[in-house]
Amino acid sequence: MRILFASAEVAPLAKTSGLGDVCGSLPKALAKLGHDIVMFMPLHREAREWFERNGAQLEEALPTTQIIWANWSAEASYLRASLPGTDIPLYLIANDHFFNREHIYAPRADGYDDGIERFTFFCRAVIRACELLGIVPDILHAHDWHTALLPIYLSSGLRGTAEFAATRSIYTIHNLNYQGIGPASRFNVLGLHSRYWSPDALEHFGEVNLMKGGIIFADQVTTVSPNYAHEIQLPARGAGLDGVLRSLSFKLSGILNGIDVELWDPEIDPNIPSNYEASHMAGKALSKRALLREAGLRNRAKTPLLSFVSRLVDQKGVDLLIPALSQMLSAGAQAVILGSGEPQYEDALARIGEANSDRCRVWIGFDNALAHRIYAGSDMLLMPSLYEPCGLNQMYALRYGTVPVVRLTGGLVDTVIPFDATNGVEANGFGFVTPAPRDLFTCAWIGILNFKDTRIWKQLQANGMSADFSWDRSALEYDRVYRRAMVS
Repeated sequence: MRILFASAEVAPLAKTSGLGDVCGSLPKALAKLGHDIVMFMPLHREAREWFERNGAQLEEALPTTQIIWANWSAEASYLRASLPGTDIPLYLIANDHFFNREHIYAPRADGYDDGIERFTFFCRAVIRACELLGIVPDILHAHDWHTALLPIYLSSGLRGTAEFAATRSIYTIHNLNYQGIGPASRFNVLGLHSRYWSPDALEHFGEVNLMKGGIIFADQVTTVSPNYAHEIQLPARGAGLDGVLRSLSFKLSGILNGIDVELWDPEIDPNIPSNYEASHMAGKALSKRALLREAGLRNRAKTPLLSFVSRLVDQKGVDLLIPALSQMLSAGAQAVILGSGEPQYEDALARIGEANSDRCRVWIGFDNALAHRIYAGSDMLLMPSLYEPCGLNQMYALRYGTVPVVRLTGGLVDTVIPFDATNGVEANGFGFVTPAPRDLFTCAWIGILNFKDTRIWKQLQANGMSADFSWDRSALEYDRVYRRAMVS
Protein backbone atom coordinates (compact mmCIF):
# COMPACT_ATOMS: atom_id res chain seq x y z
CA MET A 1 0.00 0.00 0.00
CA ARG A 2 1.03 3.60 -0.50
CA ILE A 3 0.81 5.26 2.92
CA LEU A 4 0.92 9.01 3.51
CA PHE A 5 2.14 10.01 6.98
CA ALA A 6 1.32 13.55 8.15
CA SER A 7 2.64 14.76 11.50
CA ALA A 8 3.62 17.96 13.29
CA GLU A 9 6.76 16.24 14.57
CA VAL A 10 9.25 13.75 13.17
CA ALA A 11 12.34 12.73 15.15
CA PRO A 12 15.19 13.52 14.97
CA LEU A 13 14.27 16.65 12.99
CA ALA A 14 11.79 18.18 15.42
CA LYS A 15 10.15 16.64 18.47
CA THR A 16 8.69 17.51 21.83
CA SER A 17 7.17 14.15 22.77
CA GLY A 18 6.56 10.55 21.80
CA LEU A 19 4.67 11.77 18.72
CA GLY A 20 7.98 12.68 17.10
CA ASP A 21 9.59 9.38 18.10
CA VAL A 22 6.72 7.35 16.63
CA CYS A 23 6.67 9.25 13.34
CA GLY A 24 10.44 8.95 13.05
CA SER A 25 10.45 5.17 13.64
CA LEU A 26 7.17 3.54 12.58
CA PRO A 27 7.58 4.46 8.87
CA LYS A 28 10.88 2.55 8.78
CA ALA A 29 9.22 -0.61 10.09
CA LEU A 30 6.31 -0.25 7.66
CA ALA A 31 8.74 0.20 4.76
CA LYS A 32 10.43 -3.09 5.80
CA LEU A 33 7.03 -4.77 5.32
CA GLY A 34 7.03 -3.55 1.72
CA HIS A 35 4.77 -0.50 2.03
CA ASP A 36 5.50 2.63 -0.01
CA ILE A 37 5.73 5.48 2.51
CA VAL A 38 5.65 9.23 1.86
CA MET A 39 5.85 11.70 4.74
CA PHE A 40 4.86 15.33 5.37
CA MET A 41 5.77 17.65 8.23
CA PRO A 42 6.11 21.43 8.72
CA LEU A 43 9.56 22.94 8.29
CA HIS A 44 9.90 24.18 11.87
CA ARG A 45 12.93 26.26 12.79
CA GLU A 46 14.17 23.29 14.81
CA ALA A 47 14.03 21.07 11.71
CA ARG A 48 15.77 23.66 9.53
CA GLU A 49 18.56 23.90 12.13
CA TRP A 50 18.87 20.10 12.18
CA PHE A 51 19.50 20.05 8.44
CA GLU A 52 22.06 22.86 8.71
CA ARG A 53 23.82 21.21 11.63
CA ASN A 54 24.01 17.83 9.92
CA GLY A 55 24.80 19.06 6.42
CA ALA A 56 21.80 17.15 5.05
CA GLN A 57 20.32 18.03 1.69
CA LEU A 58 17.05 19.94 1.27
CA GLU A 59 15.92 20.34 -2.31
CA GLU A 60 13.01 22.25 -3.78
CA ALA A 61 10.14 19.91 -4.56
CA LEU A 62 7.72 22.48 -5.99
CA PRO A 63 7.76 26.20 -6.72
CA THR A 64 6.27 28.38 -3.99
CA THR A 65 2.54 27.75 -4.18
CA GLN A 66 -0.46 29.78 -3.06
CA ILE A 67 -2.68 27.64 -0.82
CA ILE A 68 -6.25 28.90 -1.07
CA TRP A 69 -9.19 27.73 1.02
CA ALA A 70 -12.48 29.35 2.07
CA ASN A 71 -11.63 33.05 2.44
CA TRP A 72 -8.00 32.35 3.35
CA SER A 73 -4.72 32.00 1.51
CA ALA A 74 -1.04 31.59 2.37
CA GLU A 75 2.13 30.65 0.54
CA ALA A 76 3.74 27.25 0.91
CA SER A 77 7.26 26.32 -0.10
CA TYR A 78 7.81 22.59 -0.57
CA LEU A 79 11.20 21.08 0.20
CA ARG A 80 12.15 17.44 -0.14
CA ALA A 81 14.55 15.33 1.89
CA SER A 82 14.66 11.75 3.16
CA LEU A 83 13.75 10.50 6.59
CA PRO A 84 17.22 10.30 8.20
CA GLY A 85 18.84 6.91 7.72
CA THR A 86 16.36 5.84 5.03
CA ASP A 87 15.29 6.57 1.46
CA ILE A 88 11.71 7.33 2.57
CA PRO A 89 10.70 10.64 0.94
CA LEU A 90 9.96 13.43 3.41
CA TYR A 91 8.30 16.64 2.24
CA LEU A 92 8.69 19.70 4.46
CA ILE A 93 6.17 22.51 4.15
CA ALA A 94 7.71 25.90 4.78
CA ASN A 95 6.01 29.13 5.73
CA ASP A 96 8.02 31.38 8.03
CA HIS A 97 4.96 33.16 9.41
CA PHE A 98 3.53 29.89 10.70
CA PHE A 99 6.54 27.67 11.40
CA ASN A 100 9.72 29.72 11.90
CA ARG A 101 9.37 29.93 15.69
CA GLU A 102 11.64 29.19 18.61
CA HIS A 103 9.40 26.38 19.82
CA ILE A 104 7.27 24.08 17.66
CA TYR A 105 3.99 25.05 19.35
CA ALA A 106 4.83 28.65 20.27
CA PRO A 107 2.07 31.24 19.80
CA ARG A 108 2.56 34.28 17.61
CA ALA A 109 4.91 37.01 18.81
CA ASP A 110 1.90 39.03 20.01
CA GLY A 111 0.79 36.13 22.22
CA TYR A 112 -2.14 35.02 20.04
CA ASP A 113 -2.39 31.23 19.84
CA ASP A 114 -2.87 30.60 16.14
CA GLY A 115 -2.44 26.82 16.34
CA ILE A 116 -5.70 26.06 14.54
CA GLU A 117 -4.78 28.42 11.69
CA ARG A 118 -1.24 27.04 11.43
CA PHE A 119 -2.26 23.41 11.18
CA THR A 120 -5.28 24.08 8.97
CA PHE A 121 -2.77 25.60 6.55
CA PHE A 122 -0.49 22.58 6.94
CA CYS A 123 -3.30 20.11 6.18
CA ARG A 124 -4.41 22.13 3.15
CA ALA A 125 -0.82 22.30 1.93
CA VAL A 126 -0.47 18.50 2.23
CA ILE A 127 -3.55 18.02 0.07
CA ARG A 128 -2.31 20.50 -2.53
CA ALA A 129 1.09 18.79 -2.67
CA CYS A 130 -0.57 15.47 -3.45
CA GLU A 131 -2.49 17.10 -6.30
CA LEU A 132 0.61 18.76 -7.74
CA LEU A 133 3.02 15.84 -7.27
CA GLY A 134 0.61 13.10 -8.29
CA ILE A 135 0.72 11.35 -4.91
CA VAL A 136 -2.21 8.91 -4.75
CA PRO A 137 -2.28 7.33 -1.28
CA ASP A 138 -4.14 4.17 -0.34
CA ILE A 139 -3.88 5.15 3.33
CA LEU A 140 -3.74 8.63 4.84
CA HIS A 141 -2.32 8.27 8.37
CA ALA A 142 -2.89 11.40 10.48
CA HIS A 143 -1.45 11.93 13.95
CA ASP A 144 -2.89 13.92 16.89
CA TRP A 145 -4.96 17.08 16.64
CA HIS A 146 -2.57 18.91 14.32
CA THR A 147 -3.57 16.70 11.37
CA ALA A 148 -7.09 15.73 12.48
CA LEU A 149 -8.52 17.81 9.63
CA LEU A 150 -7.14 15.42 7.01
CA PRO A 151 -9.67 12.60 7.69
CA ILE A 152 -12.38 15.28 7.87
CA TYR A 153 -11.42 16.81 4.51
CA LEU A 154 -11.25 13.32 3.02
CA SER A 155 -14.82 12.66 4.17
CA SER A 156 -16.12 16.10 3.20
CA GLY A 157 -15.33 15.93 -0.51
CA LEU A 158 -11.77 14.84 -1.29
CA ARG A 159 -12.96 11.34 -2.19
CA GLY A 160 -14.47 12.94 -5.26
CA THR A 161 -10.98 13.76 -6.59
CA ALA A 162 -8.67 11.53 -8.61
CA GLU A 163 -5.92 11.58 -5.97
CA PHE A 164 -8.10 10.53 -3.03
CA ALA A 165 -10.97 8.53 -4.57
CA ALA A 166 -9.86 5.26 -2.98
CA THR A 167 -7.98 6.67 0.04
CA ARG A 168 -8.88 5.47 3.51
CA SER A 169 -7.87 7.28 6.71
CA ILE A 170 -6.27 6.18 9.96
CA TYR A 171 -6.21 8.62 12.88
CA THR A 172 -3.81 8.00 15.77
CA ILE A 173 -4.35 9.59 19.18
CA HIS A 174 -1.00 10.05 20.90
CA ASN A 175 -2.35 12.15 23.78
CA LEU A 176 -6.08 12.70 24.20
CA ASN A 177 -5.55 15.68 26.48
CA TYR A 178 -4.44 17.91 23.59
CA GLN A 179 -7.44 18.19 21.29
CA GLY A 180 -7.07 21.31 19.14
CA ILE A 181 -9.87 23.25 20.82
CA GLY A 182 -10.82 26.82 19.90
CA PRO A 183 -13.75 29.22 20.12
CA ALA A 184 -16.66 28.86 17.71
CA SER A 185 -15.32 31.74 15.63
CA ARG A 186 -12.36 29.55 14.55
CA PHE A 187 -14.71 27.23 12.63
CA ASN A 188 -14.65 29.71 9.74
CA VAL A 189 -10.90 29.13 9.37
CA LEU A 190 -11.39 25.47 8.47
CA GLY A 191 -13.20 25.93 5.15
CA LEU A 192 -15.83 23.32 5.96
CA HIS A 193 -19.55 23.34 5.19
CA SER A 194 -21.78 24.53 8.03
CA ARG A 195 -23.12 20.99 8.47
CA TYR A 196 -19.81 20.16 10.18
CA TRP A 197 -20.70 22.61 12.94
CA SER A 198 -22.81 20.12 14.89
CA PRO A 199 -22.45 17.87 17.94
CA ASP A 200 -21.94 14.84 15.69
CA ALA A 201 -19.01 16.56 13.95
CA LEU A 202 -16.63 19.30 15.20
CA GLU A 203 -18.81 21.24 17.64
CA HIS A 204 -18.13 20.28 21.24
CA PHE A 205 -19.90 22.20 24.02
CA GLY A 206 -19.93 25.34 21.89
CA GLU A 207 -16.30 25.14 20.78
CA VAL A 208 -14.39 23.75 17.81
CA ASN A 209 -12.71 20.43 18.61
CA LEU A 210 -10.46 19.12 15.83
CA MET A 211 -9.59 15.84 17.53
CA LYS A 212 -13.26 15.01 17.95
CA GLY A 213 -13.74 15.47 14.22
CA GLY A 214 -10.73 13.31 13.41
CA ILE A 215 -12.09 10.50 15.59
CA ILE A 216 -15.56 10.67 14.05
CA PHE A 217 -14.58 10.87 10.38
CA ALA A 218 -11.53 8.57 10.23
CA ASP A 219 -12.10 5.05 8.91
CA GLN A 220 -10.04 3.57 11.74
CA VAL A 221 -8.79 5.11 15.00
CA THR A 222 -5.77 3.91 16.94
CA THR A 223 -4.05 4.94 20.12
CA VAL A 224 -0.65 4.09 21.47
CA SER A 225 -1.28 1.24 23.91
CA PRO A 226 -4.06 -1.28 24.55
CA ASN A 227 -4.67 -0.12 28.12
CA TYR A 228 -4.88 3.55 27.07
CA ALA A 229 -7.50 2.56 24.47
CA HIS A 230 -9.55 1.19 27.37
CA GLU A 231 -8.88 4.12 29.73
CA ILE A 232 -9.93 6.86 27.29
CA GLN A 233 -13.40 5.33 27.01
CA LEU A 234 -13.94 6.06 30.72
CA PRO A 235 -14.91 9.47 32.16
CA ALA A 236 -11.80 9.70 34.36
CA ARG A 237 -9.40 9.57 31.39
CA GLY A 238 -11.66 10.46 28.47
CA ALA A 239 -10.96 14.22 28.59
CA GLY A 240 -14.55 14.92 27.59
CA LEU A 241 -14.47 12.59 24.57
CA ASP A 242 -15.12 9.28 26.35
CA GLY A 243 -18.72 9.16 25.11
CA VAL A 244 -17.61 9.69 21.50
CA LEU A 245 -14.95 7.00 21.85
CA ARG A 246 -17.34 4.49 23.44
CA SER A 247 -19.83 5.02 20.62
CA LEU A 248 -17.08 4.38 18.04
CA SER A 249 -15.24 1.62 19.91
CA PHE A 250 -15.82 -0.72 16.95
CA LYS A 251 -13.12 1.14 15.02
CA LEU A 252 -10.75 1.90 17.94
CA SER A 253 -7.56 -0.13 18.48
CA GLY A 254 -4.73 0.19 20.99
CA ILE A 255 -1.33 -0.58 19.47
CA LEU A 256 1.67 -0.38 21.76
CA ASN A 257 4.40 1.96 20.54
CA GLY A 258 7.79 0.53 19.83
CA ILE A 259 11.27 1.98 20.17
CA ASP A 260 14.13 2.18 17.72
CA VAL A 261 16.12 -0.83 18.94
CA GLU A 262 19.16 0.19 16.91
CA LEU A 263 19.38 3.62 18.56
CA TRP A 264 18.61 2.15 21.99
CA ASP A 265 20.91 -0.85 22.27
CA PRO A 266 23.41 -1.14 25.14
CA GLU A 267 25.54 -3.54 23.07
CA ILE A 268 26.42 -0.89 20.46
CA ASP A 269 25.30 2.46 21.92
CA PRO A 270 28.11 4.97 21.22
CA ASN A 271 26.76 7.35 23.88
CA ILE A 272 27.60 5.16 26.87
CA PRO A 273 31.07 4.60 28.36
CA SER A 274 30.97 0.81 28.32
CA ASN A 275 28.76 -1.44 26.20
CA TYR A 276 27.14 -4.55 27.60
CA GLU A 277 24.48 -7.21 27.04
CA ALA A 278 22.18 -9.31 29.21
CA SER A 279 24.64 -12.19 29.43
CA HIS A 280 27.57 -9.97 30.32
CA MET A 281 26.62 -7.00 32.51
CA ALA A 282 30.04 -5.74 33.57
CA GLY A 283 29.60 -2.74 31.26
CA LYS A 284 26.54 -1.62 33.21
CA ALA A 285 28.55 -1.49 36.45
CA LEU A 286 31.23 0.53 34.64
CA SER A 287 28.55 2.83 33.21
CA LYS A 288 27.18 3.39 36.71
CA ARG A 289 30.60 4.35 38.06
CA ALA A 290 31.12 6.76 35.17
CA LEU A 291 27.69 8.33 35.70
CA LEU A 292 28.35 8.78 39.42
CA ARG A 293 31.62 10.55 38.59
CA GLU A 294 29.86 12.76 36.04
CA ALA A 295 27.21 13.62 38.64
CA GLY A 296 29.81 14.29 41.35
CA LEU A 297 28.43 11.54 43.56
CA ARG A 298 30.29 8.91 45.59
CA ASN A 299 30.12 5.24 44.61
CA ARG A 300 28.28 3.62 47.53
CA ALA A 301 28.20 -0.16 47.67
CA LYS A 302 24.71 -1.71 47.74
CA THR A 303 23.10 1.70 47.19
CA PRO A 304 20.96 1.85 44.03
CA LEU A 305 21.12 4.90 41.82
CA LEU A 306 17.61 6.18 41.06
CA SER A 307 16.87 8.25 37.96
CA PHE A 308 14.13 10.40 36.47
CA VAL A 309 14.30 11.53 32.82
CA SER A 310 11.28 13.48 31.70
CA ARG A 311 9.53 16.64 30.69
CA LEU A 312 8.76 18.49 33.92
CA VAL A 313 4.99 18.81 33.62
CA ASP A 314 2.17 17.71 35.88
CA GLN A 315 1.29 14.72 33.65
CA LYS A 316 4.62 13.14 34.56
CA GLY A 317 3.81 13.06 38.27
CA VAL A 318 6.38 15.65 39.32
CA ASP A 319 4.11 16.68 42.20
CA LEU A 320 4.48 13.12 43.51
CA LEU A 321 8.19 12.96 42.80
CA ILE A 322 9.28 16.11 44.65
CA PRO A 323 8.21 15.09 48.20
CA ALA A 324 8.96 11.40 47.63
CA LEU A 325 12.46 12.15 46.31
CA SER A 326 13.31 14.15 49.42
CA GLN A 327 12.26 11.18 51.55
CA MET A 328 14.28 8.73 49.44
CA LEU A 329 17.41 10.86 49.73
CA SER A 330 16.94 11.26 53.48
CA ALA A 331 16.67 7.48 53.72
CA GLY A 332 20.02 7.06 51.96
CA ALA A 333 19.22 6.70 48.26
CA GLN A 334 21.13 8.41 45.45
CA ALA A 335 19.48 9.98 42.41
CA VAL A 336 20.11 11.73 39.09
CA ILE A 337 17.45 13.89 37.42
CA LEU A 338 17.31 15.17 33.86
CA GLY A 339 14.46 17.29 32.55
CA SER A 340 13.00 20.64 31.69
CA GLY A 341 9.56 22.14 31.68
CA GLU A 342 7.46 24.21 34.02
CA PRO A 343 9.59 26.70 36.01
CA GLN A 344 8.13 25.76 39.40
CA TYR A 345 9.19 22.14 38.90
CA GLU A 346 12.63 23.09 37.59
CA ASP A 347 13.17 25.32 40.64
CA ALA A 348 11.91 22.75 43.16
CA LEU A 349 14.10 19.96 41.80
CA ALA A 350 17.12 22.23 41.52
CA ARG A 351 16.70 23.14 45.20
CA ILE A 352 16.56 19.45 46.16
CA GLY A 353 19.75 18.86 44.20
CA GLU A 354 21.52 21.76 45.91
CA ALA A 355 20.36 20.67 49.37
CA ASN A 356 21.49 17.07 48.78
CA SER A 357 24.55 17.61 46.60
CA ASP A 358 26.27 14.54 48.07
CA ARG A 359 23.38 12.27 47.03
CA CYS A 360 21.56 13.92 44.13
CA ARG A 361 22.45 15.64 40.86
CA VAL A 362 19.82 17.59 38.90
CA TRP A 363 20.42 18.62 35.30
CA ILE A 364 17.85 21.13 34.01
CA GLY A 365 17.48 20.91 30.25
CA PHE A 366 17.68 18.00 27.85
CA ASP A 367 20.71 16.23 26.47
CA ASN A 368 20.09 13.09 24.41
CA ALA A 369 23.55 11.59 24.98
CA LEU A 370 23.25 12.21 28.72
CA ALA A 371 19.84 10.50 28.71
CA HIS A 372 21.48 7.40 27.21
CA ARG A 373 24.17 7.48 29.90
CA ILE A 374 21.53 7.77 32.62
CA TYR A 375 19.57 4.76 31.32
CA ALA A 376 22.79 2.76 31.14
CA GLY A 377 24.23 3.90 34.48
CA SER A 378 21.26 4.01 36.82
CA ASP A 379 19.68 1.05 38.60
CA MET A 380 16.06 2.22 38.78
CA LEU A 381 13.95 4.63 36.72
CA LEU A 382 11.09 6.52 38.42
CA MET A 383 7.94 7.11 36.32
CA PRO A 384 5.13 8.28 38.64
CA SER A 385 2.95 9.52 35.73
CA LEU A 386 -0.58 10.68 36.43
CA TYR A 387 -1.44 9.36 32.98
CA GLU A 388 0.76 7.89 30.28
CA PRO A 389 -0.72 7.05 26.85
CA CYS A 390 2.17 4.70 26.16
CA GLY A 391 5.47 5.86 27.59
CA LEU A 392 8.81 5.15 25.97
CA ASN A 393 11.18 5.83 28.86
CA GLN A 394 10.23 2.62 30.65
CA MET A 395 11.05 0.70 27.44
CA TYR A 396 14.44 2.39 27.16
CA ALA A 397 15.11 1.56 30.82
CA LEU A 398 14.11 -2.08 30.45
CA ARG A 399 16.33 -2.48 27.40
CA TYR A 400 19.29 -1.13 29.40
CA GLY A 401 18.68 -3.35 32.44
CA THR A 402 17.38 -0.44 34.52
CA VAL A 403 14.36 -1.49 36.56
CA PRO A 404 11.34 0.85 36.28
CA VAL A 405 9.23 2.01 39.22
CA VAL A 406 5.96 3.18 37.69
CA ARG A 407 2.46 4.27 38.43
CA LEU A 408 0.26 1.65 36.80
CA THR A 409 -1.58 3.67 34.17
CA GLY A 410 -1.89 3.67 30.38
CA GLY A 411 0.91 1.95 28.50
CA LEU A 412 2.89 1.43 31.71
CA VAL A 413 0.41 -1.35 32.53
CA ASP A 414 1.14 -2.97 29.16
CA THR A 415 4.92 -2.92 29.55
CA VAL A 416 5.82 -3.19 33.25
CA ILE A 417 5.05 -6.36 35.23
CA PRO A 418 5.32 -5.47 38.94
CA PHE A 419 7.35 -7.81 41.13
CA ASP A 420 5.37 -9.37 43.98
CA ALA A 421 7.84 -12.02 45.29
CA THR A 422 5.93 -14.83 43.52
CA ASN A 423 6.38 -13.86 39.87
CA GLY A 424 10.14 -13.51 39.54
CA VAL A 425 10.21 -15.44 36.27
CA GLU A 426 8.22 -12.71 34.49
CA ALA A 427 8.37 -9.53 36.60
CA ASN A 428 10.49 -6.65 35.30
CA GLY A 429 9.72 -3.71 37.60
CA PHE A 430 7.71 -2.28 40.48
CA GLY A 431 4.33 -0.56 40.36
CA PHE A 432 1.82 1.40 42.44
CA VAL A 433 -1.70 2.62 41.73
CA THR A 434 -2.70 5.53 43.96
CA PRO A 435 -1.21 8.87 42.78
CA ALA A 436 0.23 9.83 46.17
CA PRO A 437 3.84 10.64 47.17
CA ARG A 438 3.78 8.07 49.96
CA ASP A 439 2.82 5.31 47.51
CA LEU A 440 5.66 6.29 45.18
CA PHE A 441 8.08 6.30 48.12
CA THR A 442 6.85 2.91 49.38
CA CYS A 443 7.09 1.35 45.92
CA ALA A 444 10.60 2.74 45.35
CA TRP A 445 11.67 1.59 48.81
CA ILE A 446 10.48 -1.96 48.06
CA GLY A 447 12.63 -1.75 44.93
CA ILE A 448 15.61 -0.55 46.97
CA LEU A 449 15.23 -3.47 49.40
CA ASN A 450 15.07 -5.99 46.53
CA PHE A 451 18.14 -4.40 44.93
CA LYS A 452 20.14 -5.84 47.81
CA ASP A 453 19.17 -9.38 46.70
CA THR A 454 21.48 -10.00 43.76
CA ARG A 455 19.56 -13.05 42.53
CA ILE A 456 16.22 -11.23 42.36
CA TRP A 457 17.73 -8.14 40.79
CA LYS A 458 19.55 -10.02 38.04
CA GLN A 459 16.32 -11.83 37.18
CA LEU A 460 14.39 -8.54 36.98
CA GLN A 461 17.07 -7.11 34.69
CA ALA A 462 17.15 -10.19 32.47
CA ASN A 463 13.36 -10.20 32.14
CA GLY A 464 13.34 -6.56 31.07
CA MET A 465 16.20 -6.90 28.61
CA SER A 466 14.59 -9.91 26.90
CA ALA A 467 11.32 -8.10 26.05
CA ASP A 468 10.59 -7.24 22.41
CA PHE A 469 9.80 -3.52 22.12
CA SER A 470 10.80 -3.26 18.47
CA TRP A 471 8.61 -1.54 15.91
CA ASP A 472 8.49 -4.78 13.90
CA ARG A 473 5.80 -6.15 16.20
CA SER A 474 3.75 -2.95 16.21
CA ALA A 475 4.10 -2.43 12.43
CA LEU A 476 2.34 -5.75 11.82
CA GLU A 477 -0.58 -4.53 13.94
CA TYR A 478 -0.76 -1.27 12.00
CA ASP A 479 -0.70 -3.30 8.78
CA ARG A 480 -3.80 -5.15 9.98
CA VAL A 481 -5.55 -1.85 10.81
CA TYR A 482 -4.73 -0.49 7.34
CA ARG A 483 -6.23 -3.59 5.75
CA ARG A 484 -9.39 -3.26 7.86
CA ALA A 485 -9.72 0.35 6.70
CA MET A 486 -9.39 -0.65 3.05
CA VAL A 487 -12.42 -2.94 3.29
CA SER A 488 -14.55 -0.68 5.52
